[in-house]
Amino acid sequence: MKNKWSVIGAAGLGILLGAAGAAAHSYNPLKWIKKPTASQQLAANSAEEKKLTLELQALLPPHTTLKDTCTAFKSLDDCVASLHAGRNLNIKFNCLKWDMTAVRPSGDVKSCEAPPKALPLSKAIHALKPDADAKTESRNAERRAHEDIKDASS
Repeated sequence: MKNKWSVIGAAGLGILLGAAGAAAHSYNPLKWIKKPTASQQLAANSAEEKKLTLELQALLPPHTTLKDTCTAFKSLDDCVASLHAGRNLNIKFNCLKWDMTAVRPSGDVKSCEAPPKALPLSKAIHALKPDADAKTESRNAERRAHEDIKDASS
């Protein structure tokens, strides 16, 4: 009888722990994989960082490195695309960065409005420059960023 209650208790405890673990995890396997941030991607490959910094030197804010510029971005693609979009549309990079990351950047942000949450590139462009074709501009910037990163990694 005592063994029977021990087995039932162990099974019940297993069910409780399993349910608590399942509630904390997503069923989408793509969300199980942790993607490296932009800073981690640059730190992982210093040769790629040097090539990409040289390619993007004209787009970077004055007196900053690519690693410093991309600190709050979730991906390197987003960072490089925002650099291209900012240059193409004559948008302040700090404002664009703030809208895309929802993290207040250092530097001049007096003319920027705080976003309610992090926005994708097309919505950030639309928020900062409503008269621009945000979808086309973001697509072009993302394509160019992908090409730059591909060139730097080869």
